[in-house]
Amino acid sequence: MSNRATKILPHHRFSHSLGAPLARVQGTIAHVFEAPDNHHGANHQHFNVTINSVLKFEGGTEDITGQTVFVAVRFGDNEGLDHEIPDLTAGEPIELQGEYISIASAYPTDDNSNPVLPVLHFTHHPVGYVMYKGVHYS
Repeated sequence: MSNRATKILPHHRFSHSLGAPLARVQGTIAHVFEAPDNHHGANHQHFNVTINSVLKFEGGTEDITGQTVFVAVRFGDNEGLDHEIPDLTAGEPIELQGEYISIASAYPTDDNSNPVLPVLHFTHHPVGYVMYKGVHYS
């Protein structure tokens, strides 16, 4: 399956867009990774989320309910969140919006390997957000 959305969507005009479907999901945090020593130029919080319900899946056709996805939330610069999301904890509910990168298009990283999971990408302004413990992060 391709990473491309089934139609051109408004968020595709942004430079960080990969042209993928826009997913808004509610789920449960399955795992939170330790902060890596090397962020490859940008700071990210890495965690896995099991999708419990799909609130929106614009430009995509597959059923992603029940999937566990890898999430990397950028922070600490003008392109991501101002700061890390505090106290991310496995077992807690979370809502996210971002581009959905299918398993066929996801690539392995230090934290997303064995097996490689689909990715929820661009989970910050101007496209995505994170809602955690009643606080909206974008």
